[in-house]
Amino acid sequence: MAATSADGVPIAYKVLGAGVPLVLLHGFTETAESWQEAGYVDRFLRAGRQVVLIDCRGHGSSGKPHDAAAYGGDKRARDVVAVLDALGMGAADLVGYSMGGMIALATALRFPERVRALIVIGAHPFAQDMMPYRLAVADGIERWLAMVEGQGIRLSDDARRRMAANDIRALQACVAHDRPDASPAVAALNAPLLAIAGTQDPIFTAVRAFAERVDGRFLALEGRNHVTTFLAADEIVTAVERFLRNQPEVAASLRSN
Repeated sequence: MAATSADGVPIAYKVLGAGVPLVLLHGFTETAESWQEAGYVDRFLRAGRQVVLIDCRGHGSSGKPHDAAAYGGDKRARDVVAVLDALGMGAADLVGYSMGGMIALATALRFPERVRALIVIGAHPFAQDMMPYRLAVADGIERWLAMVEGQGIRLSDDARRRMAANDIRALQACVAHDRPDASPAVAALNAPLLAIAGTQDPIFTAVRAFAERVDGRFLALEGRNHVTTFLAADEIVTAVERFLRNQPEVAASLRSN
């Protein structure tokens, strides 16, 4: 299925299960399939959630603009809203990893009425230099694959296939601009926040500072880096479900399903 975003870009999505909706937003160069491969989807389904998987613009089966202006926070937030509108959902809980965490945060800041709770993994609202990402995809995908595997993992054949299938010009457009500092806006963040980061992730301190600034919850994953944090599905799903059940509005919805 696909929704059409405000600027006409098709946004592919898939819905699994029944219950209170939980939107999953993947990282750079991946697709929604990464959540399934890592084991998140089955775990959330067993917890009684309806899982909404989105291929972020520039990735997977969604539209892939080659214009860097198409990858601003507002446009990406509107992609999520377009999917919620297509499903007739007023609000949902959002879980985003890395790039997906930035999209989840952008959605919560721009459309607070559509986000009931916010979980960001390896993401923060402070300014970020995207040059390492630009260099990693400047000549194709191979340097990026080596950089990911340099974090102490071996990509599965399926993950390598997904990443290799990317439109490299779309990826280049996606990271053409540095991320601006959105931290002043988080003072108005309404959604309850759970921020997660590995202690070996270079942005660990920034993610923790973000959580502290909005009086959110913070989970540190000992000994994990930016890539291996995503693989901690058991620990993360347990923390997410515990966090959501401690939010009165969310807990009430979970009990009614």
